[in-house]
Amino acid sequence: MSYSDLQVISSYDPVITVPVSGIRDGSDTEEELSTEFEFIKDDPRTRSMLITRTCIQKRIDAMARHIADDYRDANQIDVLVVLTGAFMFAADLCRGIYHHGRIDTPVHMIKTSVYDQTIKNTHEKYRAVQLELAPKQIEKRHILLIEDIADQGFTLTWLKDYLLNERNVASMKICSLIYKELDHPTDEVRKLRDNLDLDYIGFIVPDVWVAGYGVDAAHEFRNMPYIVWANENYYLTKKG
Repeated sequence: MSYSDLQVISSYDPVITVPVSGIRDGSDTEEELSTEFEFIKDDPRTRSMLITRTCIQKRIDAMARHIADDYRDANQIDVLVVLTGAFMFAADLCRGIYHHGRIDTPVHMIKTSVYDQTIKNTHEKYRAVQLELAPKQIEKRHILLIEDIADQGFTLTWLKDYLLNERNVASMKICSLIYKELDHPTDEVRKLRDNLDLDYIGFIVPDVWVAGYGVDAAHEFRNMPYIVWANENYYLTKKG
């Protein structure tokens, strides 16, 4: 694992597709990369770097500029943050939206969980979602739903139905920092994902375990300022 293997990128519009070897920004110095790699190189919980901190911040800034332009005639955007994973992304995104468009972003929170807490696998057809924290006073509002990662689509599909049909929001758009490509989704999962229609995506990543920048691996790594390929074998062995 070496930072020399990372693909160098310089453009942050539009969505960035991340190779399994990872990406870094052209302005990342050797010292900065060495520091980031120092934290993960001997950690058995990680495999390699996927997205450096600079890439994350520059892509979020580009997304914020895009969203501010789409909402340029609005005075505010009601954002609904999906806890816990999206808290870090939402904070940076909302600051960026204000910077680029001087648009206020009243923040609402929602938290869900799935009944089945087992580790995800490629054969899944359904996971039941339950609501743990409901947002207040969102009826008839135009909602920007902020999520950390779009994976199989069970939670986002449930949220879409809940917001439009139970909470009667005026409209909703979905913004996800990460969209994961799935190598072998079931027909049910493929259909869910096809019907989601995400409006804003930061990065498309390969079908690997990711962690960092709000995304957790077994409740670890949320505070990491970059995104890594987590070592699934470590967690599967630990769970066993």
